[in-house]
Amino acid sequence: MRQLLTLMLGLILPVALSATASAQADLTAEQIIERMLKQDVFGWDEAETTVRMTLVDAKGTRSERVMENVRRRKEGLSQSVVRFRAPADVAGTAFLMVERQKGENEQHIYLPGLKRTRRIVGREREGSFMGSDFSYADMEWSDYKGSTQKRLKDENIGDVKTFVIESKPKTGQYSKIETWVRQDNNLPLRIRFYDKAGKLLKTFYTKRIKTIEGRPVIVESEVTNAQTKHATELVVDNLKPKKGLPDELFTPTALEHG
Repeated sequence: MRQLLTLMLGLILPVALSATASAQADLTAEQIIERMLKQDVFGWDEAETTVRMTLVDAKGTRSERVMENVRRRKEGLSQSVVRFRAPADVAGTAFLMVERQKGENEQHIYLPGLKRTRRIVGREREGSFMGSDFSYADMEWSDYKGSTQKRLKDENIGDVKTFVIESKPKTGQYSKIETWVRQDNNLPLRIRFYDKAGKLLKTFYTKRIKTIEGRPVIVESEVTNAQTKHATELVVDNLKPKKGLPDELFTPTALEHG
């Protein structure tokens, strides 16, 4: 019996691996990017997270910020609220992003010093998110969604197999985005962003992935700006999957009461 099972596995396993490899080879660039975005790079469909954001300037001076993020998906669309808790000069600042099926996604920011909430629109979305190397548009991955995609030759990063995708946004701040997507879990390992002149602007690196309740999540990452030599480090200190987050959390009015 044992010999029979060994023989069967010897026949079946190569066929299964061959079928998987063929399916991977047949994926289009659009399908790969869609899978990556659906994987929800920084979080969970419904969760509360605590994140440390460290800003590092060209001289190596470090400035740490602590933020809490509540996010969910409603009817397949992402909604999130980020609240800064420390240090004192940014504590109370809150940011809301609501993805829309049609038209421009909504982004709002509450500034406690002004005691008012305002909507972020147009070219403002290309500005720095709270002094980091992420733009407001980066927070919702909108440049991918308005791009033409091209699959390049697969590459290994270390011993990890990745798909390589070239994205060319039709609008926005980037002329080109190159993305290395892990073939085993659809998470990006490296992303390069190029400015309108075609020069490398910044690079996103995944530094550590953790499996939480069977799902891989990026818990440590870094963005480095090739032109300013500035960097932003992100570390997820805590992630709690949470069901039933109410609608009223994800409104501009709610930003003032956190």
